[in-house]
Amino acid sequence: METPDKIALHDSDSSLTYAQWHRASEHLASRLHTAGVEKGTLVGVQVDRTCGLPVAFTAVSKVGARFLGLNPSWLSEGREMVFTRWNKRFILCWEGMGIDGWKAGTLLHFGRSDISSPALFLQGSSRVDTFDEFYMNVTSGSTGLPKVAVTSHREILINTAAVCENLGLTDNDVLMSLFGVIGHPHEIFMRGLYLGATTVLDPSVYPRQHISMIGKHKVTFLMGLPPQLDALSRLAHRDDADVSSLRIVEAGGMRVTERFLSAFEERTGEKVTPVWGSTETSGVVLIGDPGITGFSSVAFGYSVQLRGDDGNIIEENGKGELWISGEGIVNRYLGERSDSSEILIDGWYRTGDIFTRRNGRLYFTGRRGGLIKASGLKVYPSEVELAILKHPLVRDVCVVGKNIPGRGEAPVAYVAVPGGAELTRHELRDFLSDILEDFKIPRKFFFSHSLPRTTTGKLDRARIARQDIAPDYRAELLRLDVDLIKLLNARADLMERIDAGYNPNWVEEQINNAMGHNPGPLSDSSIREVIRSIMNHLGRT
Repeated sequence: METPDKIALHDSDSSLTYAQWHRASEHLASRLHTAGVEKGTLVGVQVDRTCGLPVAFTAVSKVGARFLGLNPSWLSEGREMVFTRWNKRFILCWEGMGIDGWKAGTLLHFGRSDISSPALFLQGSSRVDTFDEFYMNVTSGSTGLPKVAVTSHREILINTAAVCENLGLTDNDVLMSLFGVIGHPHEIFMRGLYLGATTVLDPSVYPRQHISMIGKHKVTFLMGLPPQLDALSRLAHRDDADVSSLRIVEAGGMRVTERFLSAFEERTGEKVTPVWGSTETSGVVLIGDPGITGFSSVAFGYSVQLRGDDGNIIEENGKGELWISGEGIVNRYLGERSDSSEILIDGWYRTGDIFTRRNGRLYFTGRRGGLIKASGLKVYPSEVELAILKHPLVRDVCVVGKNIPGRGEAPVAYVAVPGGAELTRHELRDFLSDILEDFKIPRKFFFSHSLPRTTTGKLDRARIARQDIAPDYRAELLRLDVDLIKLLNARADLMERIDAGYNPNWVEEQINNAMGHNPGPLSDSSIREVIRSIMNHLGRT
């Protein structure tokens, strides 16, 4: 340990040096060992994005056990597949978190006291080899039941080292991730550990808190899903927001669009670097250039190919399935999977993702499994989704293939629009007619205010494909509240601008104007009361 007194971890409540992290990890490992956890035991961990996560991760590693992040949203069949089928299993639960529905032989709670005042030291632990299977890397389950790629210590380290080198990260960086603790938790803190840098962990889901942590700790590297980063960027203009320390912003986990890239840069002054990775690759493999869609480089130690339907390699420009090889690729799935031999082939991982190569850059097109055959013609859902997202009123979209009587399989679109927005099927079809060939334009559109997502933030395509999605009224209420806040601030700003020129006699005129645009169901008297109350609070009556 070269820098034992350097701050390794910050969260919203505490900070740990590298020496303190080591002692806390030893303490928790000793508790696990005393409780009966041994080499090969599966330890299901339920923990927030706090210092408790890296402490638990390294403690489980020290006793030679296997780490699995528990997802409360897994259905019983999914839980059986990834956890309860193990005979030697154990649950490690962070203070204040529930474990309803999980079956375990032993349960151990841990919390701040284990981190702040470690008293135990690990004795008699199992020897850990870098090739040992350690991390049970679970997909989001967006295509059905979750699957688990068994990942070794070595594979995690290979990917971590490669990405740090590709991105140019150093021990002077302060790193922060907005990713959830369920999918790829090691990417939240392993880069910092590998570099000897500082990692910031924030358990909050609120962008305003993220902005605060970035400014407080002078974060230089930020990673997250595009929706997370987009929400954060919308607050960058606030007087109490400071993102000037950022030098690298990484977006992955889902499609990165031109609209998102340009909006983030406009709001923050920072360019976002798109990345692509997967469960089977132990993390990020494809890396783009700041502010530009597509991917221009491959993480060190990995090789990629595009292959056609016939299996032949596509050397130049063209479209094909992405195949990846490298020492960071996992070599098996947990349990029996009938398609394992079709996915992990002679050291190559067949991703199932279709990419297009243009002038040396790779662009994600869609999923091989999600291919829609409309009247015998190939339709890639991602291509259609990208086109629909260009409409200014569209917030989110998912395109799936469904059988339509008299037509066979055809693309169907589930479209999320903001509250109060009016967008019709005919308007959207007219818009798409200038972008897509006719057979690619969805035959049906279902409009709602939001689309279901998995706990890792990806579209829940399995759920969307199974049923028509009803409007999420609770989510819409939350969105309307956000819009209301924006309108109130806009009104306050305008009133401040006109300042001395503001005429109190306008009050009745403004109230009457508002009532004149009242379509119901609120009564005119209610509108009058609300408007007057707003003006009272803004100090202009």
